[in-house]
Amino acid sequence: MDIRQLGYFVRVAELGSFSRASAFLHVAQPALSRQIRNLEIELKETLLIRNGRGVEPTEAGERLLSNARGVLRLIERTYEDIENARTGKSGKVVIGTPSTISVAIATALIRRVREELPDAQVTLVHGRSSQLQEWLLSGRLDMAIMYDAASSPMLEINDLVEEKIYLVGRECDFEGTGPIPLEALATLPMIIAPRPNSVRVLLDSELARMGQKPNIVFELDPLETMFDLVADGLGFTVASLRTLGTKRAGQGLATRNIIGPELVLAVQLVLPARRLNNRLQEAAFRILKDLCLQVLKR
Repeated sequence: MDIRQLGYFVRVAELGSFSRASAFLHVAQPALSRQIRNLEIELKETLLIRNGRGVEPTEAGERLLSNARGVLRLIERTYEDIENARTGKSGKVVIGTPSTISVAIATALIRRVREELPDAQVTLVHGRSSQLQEWLLSGRLDMAIMYDAASSPMLEINDLVEEKIYLVGRECDFEGTGPIPLEALATLPMIIAPRPNSVRVLLDSELARMGQKPNIVFELDPLETMFDLVADGLGFTVASLRTLGTKRAGQGLATRNIIGPELVLAVQLVLPARRLNNRLQEAAFRILKDLCLQVLKR
């Protein structure tokens, strides 16, 4: 197994086609197929299977794809680190964020990086906190903003701010204007994202401490659809004011405080515990942390 083979395999798997990968890599398709076949022989596994549209990874191929991306990224970082040792401001940094936080900071982040690190290439990637953690551990990300990151000796977790979670519904569906006890959410019809969504995990965990569980009538991913169903009077949901403002600005949904206890998510800046001493990444970390503290505390 060599780096070239891994690069070829990753490109074929990502593009889903030998012909598209051949054109992208400027490598003859027979030579590309031969390299992948040699890799399969060495690993004693079939890595790609044909479908009606091209090829897709097998289970073994998926495992190799995840590991190969990390290996290739580490090699890329090594070259970048050598260059960075000379300049301190060139290279690439990949940052992961939840989509709702990206809306709040992405534009300001790019502006700051362009001003302070004009030779750097910054890539922003969206995902759930569980996905971002997986990508950090596999080497696809250099750092990520996450909600309630799971403790791990492989990660360095820096607390930034806390986001309070509210009960969201139509004003006419609430009784009174006061706060809602958390245990009441076990009886209200709830519309919420499936696990491992961070808000869902938090709600499940806190209700479980009371021997309760949420009364879920709809479980779905798209936040816009979730808020639409709440606006139609089909139930309630839980969200931060930032999420509600991002996805439902001006739509007239009401919120109520949750008490006994409150629901609070920690917003954290997370990095791999083992990483190269890279001045570019240190500068990007400083910019990202400062920006988050300025913007997310509002």
